[in-house]
Amino acid sequence: MTISQLSLTDFRNLRSATLDFDPCFNLIAGENGSGKTSLLEAIFVLCQAHSFRTCHLKQCINHTKSNLLLFGRFSDFKAGLSRSGSKLVIHVNGEAVKRRSELVKRAPINIVNSDSFALIDGAPQKRRAFIDWCLFHVEHSFAESWSEFKHALRQRNRLLKTRQDLKLLDYWDEHLLKPSLRLHQMRKRQCAVLQKIFALELDELLHGIPIELEYRQGWPESLELKESLIEHRQRDVQSGFTNFGVHRDDLILTSQGRKVGEVLSRGQSKRLGIALMLAALKLVNKCSQQRIILLIDDLQSELDLDAQKRVYQQLREMDLQLFISNIDSGKPEALAAKEFKMFHVEHGTIKPRNFS
Repeated sequence: MTISQLSLTDFRNLRSATLDFDPCFNLIAGENGSGKTSLLEAIFVLCQAHSFRTCHLKQCINHTKSNLLLFGRFSDFKAGLSRSGSKLVIHVNGEAVKRRSELVKRAPINIVNSDSFALIDGAPQKRRAFIDWCLFHVEHSFAESWSEFKHALRQRNRLLKTRQDLKLLDYWDEHLLKPSLRLHQMRKRQCAVLQKIFALELDELLHGIPIELEYRQGWPESLELKESLIEHRQRDVQSGFTNFGVHRDDLILTSQGRKVGEVLSRGQSKRLGIALMLAALKLVNKCSQQRIILLIDDLQSELDLDAQKRVYQQLREMDLQLFISNIDSGKPEALAAKEFKMFHVEHGTIKPRNFS
């Protein structure tokens, strides 16, 4: 899926604009603080109905205004989004949609930025989200299983927090168990596929460093999930939440049996972080019938020139629509033969221009 046109109004510091994009390569140039990242964020918000910079979408509204508007023309649909201080409204092909997933599934999008490298040493939640992004776009049953799991977990935690009607815990344990086991198996299978992609296609980027991916369950290895829920019920009641389950799963990264944080340099860890993202893109690219929109924010400040070149060579081989922000208006060498569009951002004003 590609976005051919974006109209934005009162989004952060950006002046209202309508922009026509190239279906493959788009460069966004400008000084730090000019609004380059805000333009990438606007594209992301239109596709996901949430931001990669803040948990509160209302913070994306221009501070002098009361609401923001985004509208986009994609290759086979149109989408509009408005956000006021208290209300989010999403339209797809002119019809209001109530579930964010109705928008999200239409336009797979991801971003490579400084936060991407937190996959290596950040919280387990980031690694679970990384796997689940793949699953959302390649496993048709994932969204339903995820929704069932989240509902059951919320209900169980409500009982634990209030300590009322605890006799209903058996009921919610049963409703939690089935989607949990489905999700866990999906995640394990996905990790096995990612491991193969690492071994076969990303060895050069990692300079031959062997990487092993293990999806570790979020409850004691000695117990089945049902047994764990029963055995730790008193602890859950005391703490007021469910301590063990797939919401505590983690992706463990090792190299020859040692955790990567113990053996990799900072530069190597950054290469590994980008390799994880590339593996996910390759997986979704192969399994999904939709093109992926990929946003790349200031890659040159995170990776050395050799790593940048190898990353762009990998991206060039995939069916993507790229949006790349940089400062110097230079086109990545690996993309030199490709047609593209360029946009210059200065003090929130976005102007298309030819590359020269």
